[in-house]
Amino acid sequence: MKRINIIFLLITVFALSSCKNWLTEVPKSTQPIGGTTYADAVASVNGIYAYLRAPYDKTGYATMAFSSLEVQTGQYFPDPLIAQETATQETYNLSYTSSNSNYATFWSSCYGGIEAANIAISSIPKIVDVQLTTSETSRLLGEARFLRAYYYYMLVQLFGDIPMKTFPTVSPSDGQIGKTAIKDIYEKVIVPDLQFAESSSMPSTSGEGRVSIGAAKSLLAKVYLTMAGYPLNQTDKYLLAKTEAAAVISGNYYSLFQSDANLSWFEKLNNSDYDNKEEQIFMVQYAINLVNSTMSIYLAPVAGAGAITVSTIHFGGLRPTTQFYNSYSPQDLRAQEKGFFFSQFPNVSGTKIISFDRSVYKYFDKYFIQTAPYANKNQPLIRYADILLVYAEAQNEADGTPNADAYNAINSVRQRSGLANLTGLSKQDFEEAVWKERAWELTCEGQVWFDMKRTQKAFNGSSMVNLIGYTTPNGKIYSQSDLYFPIPQSEINVDPLLGK
Repeated sequence: MKRINIIFLLITVFALSSCKNWLTEVPKSTQPIGGTTYADAVASVNGIYAYLRAPYDKTGYATMAFSSLEVQTGQYFPDPLIAQETATQETYNLSYTSSNSNYATFWSSCYGGIEAANIAISSIPKIVDVQLTTSETSRLLGEARFLRAYYYYMLVQLFGDIPMKTFPTVSPSDGQIGKTAIKDIYEKVIVPDLQFAESSSMPSTSGEGRVSIGAAKSLLAKVYLTMAGYPLNQTDKYLLAKTEAAAVISGNYYSLFQSDANLSWFEKLNNSDYDNKEEQIFMVQYAINLVNSTMSIYLAPVAGAGAITVSTIHFGGLRPTTQFYNSYSPQDLRAQEKGFFFSQFPNVSGTKIISFDRSVYKYFDKYFIQTAPYANKNQPLIRYADILLVYAEAQNEADGTPNADAYNAINSVRQRSGLANLTGLSKQDFEEAVWKERAWELTCEGQVWFDMKRTQKAFNGSSMVNLIGYTTPNGKIYSQSDLYFPIPQSEINVDPLLGK
């Protein structure tokens, strides 16, 4: 199985405290801020990573916040067998409410991570310890500021205007700050934090799941591309997105998974042995029997319970819509059996084939067959394929026509999927080709809804159409009010300024 950085995970466990609920423990305003040793500095940064997991962890019977990034895209629908899971159903039906537990999970986990990052950023420069060298300080602060930027980036895309807080909480009144405009969140926190991170002494890449220079440049490229679109529409950012993505590509930090004599590229993508390697730029970290992933069991087909894995329960939490699945070319390997999806699989004993409704195969790690209901598979947050497509889109927009490098970027993604190279397209046709490629390639990775909002376009299975007025496969019509989730009412009750 994969060589995950067990020491890193263990340090995070013990550093946060001996409390069983260390994964969701939110720093309290009454706890001491900072520390006095190098170990304290490391622990404060390790703790920030823990907040990445909550949206991708199953809670209750069949609740997972991640589902609310997928079901309104037109690509997925929640399995009818778990229809009682109202949080996902509300999002699927575009009936967002401020009591939705999925939205609350994103809010609390991101702000928990921000508070942890603020503590680290504030305290580390004050620590005097011979082990905390200038280089180590830079590395740790680079990680902390990347993670703070990531959490804020998620929040502005999910909720729009939100509170901006860049200092640790020391009294209850520190949380009464109201909302800050999206533009200010980007320009005063997200971009400066990522610029600091990419110039820090972090390593170029990391095979241990930690933040790296390559990850910082990759996220900054994505941030600039987002700023170039709705709602900021800062089109000058296309050039910056192109530059950052080009630096990742030319730096040879990463490479696309490719099929070889032993494994297809799909088998590398969903194989925990390949986590934090080659194509995987930044991932949520899991380790079987230490920090278990539940994404695989959440997506596993219901009809496969007790048959294709040792577990007697599967949830089939998300299934691809017919409209989206049929949008793939017949030649596209991603839509063929055991590409991104599957509809049959051998039973555990290997004596027969079990058939079921088409389900997601992206997270069906081979070890999951025996370890279910838990899995060892990390959750991808940024992949190299994403950055190649960021470059292709940004270059086309910045320069007014696609150049050879942009074609190479999108065609490298297409080639391994068995598709013909694109060539000779107009700026508009190339733009639409990239948007479609992102929809096909990044499906079920929490990316497509954000693309829909920044481009104000939706993929209807054949072409890109205006998002506002788009009718989803289940008959719901997108309106302006569907672009952002409402701030959880529980947060407004604590801070009434959020309701204004």
